[in-house]
Amino acid sequence: MSALNLLCDYGSDDTSDESDKDISIPLKKPKLPTPNLSGVSTVVLSEEHIDDPSLHNGRIRTFSHVRGNWATFVYIEYPKKDKLLKIIDLLHTVLTTIDESCIVCENVHISLSKTFVLRYHMIKPLTTSLQEVLSNIESFDLNFDSVEVYCNEEKTRTFLALGVDAMSHEYLINIVEKIDNILGDFKLPKFYENPLFHMSILSINGNKKELILKNLQYLNEIFNHQKNKILNPVNIIKVNCKSGNKVYQYCFK
Repeated sequence: MSALNLLCDYGSDDTSDESDKDISIPLKKPKLPTPNLSGVSTVVLSEEHIDDPSLHNGRIRTFSHVRGNWATFVYIEYPKKDKLLKIIDLLHTVLTTIDESCIVCENVHISLSKTFVLRYHMIKPLTTSLQEVLSNIESFDLNFDSVEVYCNEEKTRTFLALGVDAMSHEYLINIVEKIDNILGDFKLPKFYENPLFHMSILSINGNKKELILKNLQYLNEIFNHQKNKILNPVNIIKVNCKSGNKVYQYCFK
């Protein structure tokens, strides 16, 4: 008879002898095993679950933090932000005249997936699957050729971004197709059907897309004047997957 059955019998039988009572030991819930991710480089970030927009420049979570749900997305981190500083500074000066809430984006990157919710038990199989497909990709040169304007799906924030050139786009499409196949296997949302790959560098509170579009030609003139001087193609050698406070890094061959 299992310990659980003995506990049930003990609670329902007033005539049980003293030996039965000795068996009624409280059961402890076993801890889940830690996933084996030894083959993937992992960076642990600081824990941060504060939802007060005033503490992070008015940004609002797409969905609230729930313990056990890991907000996750796949992306390429731009490795040489210092090369962008002059361009960002010039564009920031222009945008602050349009809206004073304009700030510089802290972690410049190119998204390769939507943000999705990942449960704990899915971490190991998903990261292992990503490792298998991304480790076979060759490194490539990333370059930008335009300034673009985007607004998030919630219409709470507007972004000024650098759009990638045609050659970079082809490489990124190939990577996204591989990632989408993995996400589909896990019944997770795939990326946009016709993605416009870009790297957000500045952001403004609210939906100010139409306002910025009126100045887009001037912003592109500033960018084009500077890019050939200081913005060379950057070799991309890895893809990151951020899940909760951890970043899993997948290096190309």
